[in-house]
Amino acid sequence: MTGPLWLNLSLIAFTAATFASAPALARPTLPFGVRVPARRTGEAVILLARRRYNRGIAVGAVVACALVFIDGLAPEMVLVGLVAACSLLGGLASRSIAAAKREEGWYAGTRQAVIADTSLRSDPVRPQWILLAPAALLTVVTAVIGLSKGTTNFSTVLTQILVLVLIPPLTIAISRARPEIDAAQPSASASRYKEYLHGVLSLLLISAGCVNATMLVVSLQQWEFVETTVPTTIVGHLPLVAAFIAWIVFSVRAGDAGHRLSPTGDEPETRYEQRDDDRYWHAAGMVYLNRNDPALLVHRRVGTYWTLNLGHPIAWVVLAAVAVTGVLAGFGVVTLPAKGG
Repeated sequence: MTGPLWLNLSLIAFTAATFASAPALARPTLPFGVRVPARRTGEAVILLARRRYNRGIAVGAVVACALVFIDGLAPEMVLVGLVAACSLLGGLASRSIAAAKREEGWYAGTRQAVIADTSLRSDPVRPQWILLAPAALLTVVTAVIGLSKGTTNFSTVLTQILVLVLIPPLTIAISRARPEIDAAQPSASASRYKEYLHGVLSLLLISAGCVNATMLVVSLQQWEFVETTVPTTIVGHLPLVAAFIAWIVFSVRAGDAGHRLSPTGDEPETRYEQRDDDRYWHAAGMVYLNRNDPALLVHRRVGTYWTLNLGHPIAWVVLAAVAVTGVLAGFGVVTLPAKGG
């Protein structure tokens, strides 16, 4: 986080805002990653946990801003400390709600169920692959420019190719991940989830083009087609900024798993509650481990993204491959794209 003071303060403010917005964007029945019945979402312990959490975030942000003015204290350490403090606050809030839920028997007398929507298998949400065309075209254009220059440094092109290789399987995996459907409102929640999934897949493919557009500008700077000036660098990063803003706007509008979206048609609530599956979730809804669940990817309880089911054997194969790649890169056997090419 080394850089001008305004940048350090901006990163602290953004980090605090990100953590502070998480409870507001979370599904009402999943406060701080704890599954609660719909009729218990207004419990005093939940409201108190949110107030304490928000106060803690505010105090942490103020302290972090004060610390960046201390000479000799690395701003990176301040940011890491703020992230750790915010994560700890979230964990404490999750534990307090889970304890109240357990002690007061919030699920006692409820009828729990799990709902499946077979239409998501027979008529799945299909990615709009045409949105990946700009990313592919930008890769070709960058490679042609590099060849015309006669350069031997194609690290940015390799980064573009890596994006093209990784995005399609990730898109397919997300489109086939287990859907988030609420047993209390199965039709409405399925409708919301489909709209949400369509938006996520489209943004993912568009973001690939944004990354490759930035890599094109970086390539032009490296190959001395354009001067490396502040205006050029800003213009080069505008696609990434646009993609980032688009993700933020979508996340605020849709909420986690699309619960803020308007469903198609009205549906009365059923007599069922979503099954209490807290025993499979750890670290305040961030880690999922269920050996009896065949799903490889599941939507996290916090945030607009998915996570691996660590109870699935393939999940450990994926993690092992990432770990091996990291070790090989550390020993110089595999060369990863460097920052700025």
